[in-house]
Amino acid sequence: MKAIKKKLLHLINKKGYLLFEQNFFHKLYRLKGEFNPLEQLFYQRLHPNFFFVQIGANDGISSDPIYHLVTKEGVHGIALEPVSNIFDLLTKNYAAYPNVCPVNKAIHKTEKEMVLYRVNPKKKQYPEWTKGIASFNKNHHQLSEIIGTDIIEEKVQCISYDELIKDYNINHIDLLQIDAEGYDYDIIKMIDFDLMAPSIISFEHGVLAGIMDKEKLFEIQDLLFENGYNIITMQNDAIAYKTK
Repeated sequence: MKAIKKKLLHLINKKGYLLFEQNFFHKLYRLKGEFNPLEQLFYQRLHPNFFFVQIGANDGISSDPIYHLVTKEGVHGIALEPVSNIFDLLTKNYAAYPNVCPVNKAIHKTEKEMVLYRVNPKKKQYPEWTKGIASFNKNHHQLSEIIGTDIIEEKVQCISYDELIKDYNINHIDLLQIDAEGYDYDIIKMIDFDLMAPSIISFEHGVLAGIMDKEKLFEIQDLLFENGYNIITMQNDAIAYKTK
């Protein structure tokens, strides 16, 4: 793993990108608690009509990078979660926040229905976070060393990114938060930046864990640079933000 990580760092630096360790921000800012660049950008761009779209919202709370911001500031937005029982939890957790619209769908470029591969909720031996790793990729669970027989299939409803924009009358996006377990690349490729460019795009690349390969990461970074974004690339996630 160290050799792979070293090679990746070399490749990223060679292309002019910088990969940050999570603890880099601790050392740099010496703050109590965790420095959160997404939170800094959120408050920098916060305004009365702030609107977010979250793709892969899970239950709204577990390992969620924006729930505390959304609920504290009362911003408007849409949170998508395709898995039925987890969507029920998402709806419950946002019940007191009418500005947030939970949507029981996944994003897919072409299909209206897809199979998601998820950890069987009856299997209690796995950590809580594994409920949030449902994926279109039937082999995705292998990255987390989940036994194949503990994976079940669930058919979910899908909507394209363009349909989401149209059907929900979205006229701007201040924050696009993506955690689609290996489908983040595909979702970013769906964005028509000329039509509507989100001010902030936060996504999981997971290159070191094998979630996205480095070629796709570089392609996404090039695409974002071409469309006027700066990028903070951390160990597992990346945050792109529009320059002003």
